[in-house]
Amino acid sequence: MARWIKRTLDIAPEFRDIDMMGVVHNCVYFTWFERGRLQVMDDIVTFEKAGELGIAIPVRKSECSYEIPVRLGDRLTLITKHRVDDKYAGKLEFTHELVNNATKAVHAAGTCTCTIIDTKTGKLLRDWNNELWAHYSKIK
Repeated sequence: MARWIKRTLDIAPEFRDIDMMGVVHNCVYFTWFERGRLQVMDDIVTFEKAGELGIAIPVRKSECSYEIPVRLGDRLTLITKHRVDDKYAGKLEFTHELVNNATKAVHAAGTCTCTIIDTKTGKLLRDWNNELWAHYSKIK
């Protein structure tokens, strides 16, 4: 039965994130989404462990829907969710919501799809290492 891993991250835009219109530049959202995804991935498999196992987890697709511009001074929470299925289907999917702490409005929403490859061959892995799958299956 599928379940969800959910992580939250406090986000505060910095001056360097702002474009000439006074709002956060569109590319910054992907950096924030990456931070959320890596927070989940670090619980699944650290970079060091992935290296030992000879795997990499590249992004295959990343999307963002911009709902309300983020401005300097906004305090936000990034909610990242990852669905854990009973069997690995060749992809890892993540959803992101960037929520304003004061208004509870969603400023942006996004998705990211990753896959797992063998670093020696560059080929897609269809199955996980048993130890890693056992660990992954227990994450809350």
